[in-house]
Amino acid sequence: MALCTGTPEGTLVTQDEIYIEGAPYLYYQDYDVDNHLFNPDGDGFYWNLSGTAAYPVYELACYEDVAMADDLTVNSVRCDKIGDKAVIQKRNHIVFTFALSSLFPLTTTSPIIRGSTVTSSTPWEKMGLGEINNNDYWKFYAPKVYDTTACDFVSITIHKGQFVDAWTIAMVSGDKWMLGGIAIWGLADDTMPSGQEYATIVRYDPSAI
Repeated sequence: MALCTGTPEGTLVTQDEIYIEGAPYLYYQDYDVDNHLFNPDGDGFYWNLSGTAAYPVYELACYEDVAMADDLTVNSVRCDKIGDKAVIQKRNHIVFTFALSSLFPLTTTSPIIRGSTVTSSTPWEKMGLGEINNNDYWKFYAPKVYDTTACDFVSITIHKGQFVDAWTIAMVSGDKWMLGGIAIWGLADDTMPSGQEYATIVRYDPSAI
């Protein structure tokens, strides 16, 4: 009997015992190009990126402390006789944070630290730090393959992101330079379908799904 084990009656949805280790790959691309690889897919979801010569996809390397978080405004619906009866939640944005120890080429770092357009001429790269352009937006893609044999993966696509927050480059003797304080906010993109305004999460796992 279910009562002997404490198991509920009826239809159950159980979790897979799948545990993911390590950071995903990190990519970003200029928001101005409407270039999701799946734009949309057969189920109506927008995800992944597709680069062009004019709008390449930038791949980051050698990063640490990758994290994703939700930013919410939460207000309770309170009745004095009883207490809180409900909660009104509003999603403000999604936050991706990480630290980066591979700083080159400058073309991949400049958007992250809100630098100027990079001028490149062999063997030079030149970039300035000036006024911040608050109209720079980026798509951000973070896929993680958790079974390389079966090619099972999960991916996160932020549709409209902006690099924010003050950064720091730590220059410690005997250690690598580290660019810390990096954050990209996934903002609301009203060009996306309802339910995908901030991000799309996709999982592929034929053996478990």
